[in-house]
Amino acid sequence: MYVPTPFRVPPKEAAWDLIEEIRLGCLVTGAAGLEATHVPFLVDRARGPNGTLVGHMARANSQWQGIGPGSEVLVVFTGPNTYISPSWYGVEPRAPTWNYVTVQVHGRAHLMEDATRLRELVLTLSETMERPGSPWKASELDAAYVARLLPGIVGFEIEISRLEAQLRLSQQNDPDVRKRVLAALEQGSLREQTVAEAMKGLAPL
Repeated sequence: MYVPTPFRVPPKEAAWDLIEEIRLGCLVTGAAGLEATHVPFLVDRARGPNGTLVGHMARANSQWQGIGPGSEVLVVFTGPNTYISPSWYGVEPRAPTWNYVTVQVHGRAHLMEDATRLRELVLTLSETMERPGSPWKASELDAAYVARLLPGIVGFEIEISRLEAQLRLSQQNDPDVRKRVLAALEQGSLREQTVAEAMKGLAPL
């Protein structure tokens, strides 16, 4: 992924944080021609020098059949994004652009053969994503019910070989221009407001 200097996110911990905030990644494989599936992921930071992604997909989805031992895969996580109008800069001439947050993960995938580990994955993902204080508890699900669900999914792990993150949030501009962009986004659509929040949280002035 091409990442201009102002938008780079060097520490892998920051990239992990972004993955855990976005969660939904597009898994791309190429064993039988390019295939892609959107999957929610967990990040195991302790496994491997760059961490390990863990996820699952429906067994009816044939993409998993192309994942052999150590298959090279790509996962793309796309966060808040929106169009940026030149009219917001207050400086002419300027070209329109796009602000966005993204992470690309390169790694080697392995299918999860052990049913116990698959069960742990499903319950851990559910517990991680459920709101704090929710009355629904994955740990309280009937074991027989969970056992009936597991044959319908396939788990996999991706040992991360390379992480590339990009925060393209107007950092190439001087502070006054960035303030004008931020103000325009805060008054805009829900998409634009989400990018404004990302600017304040991830690339503050």
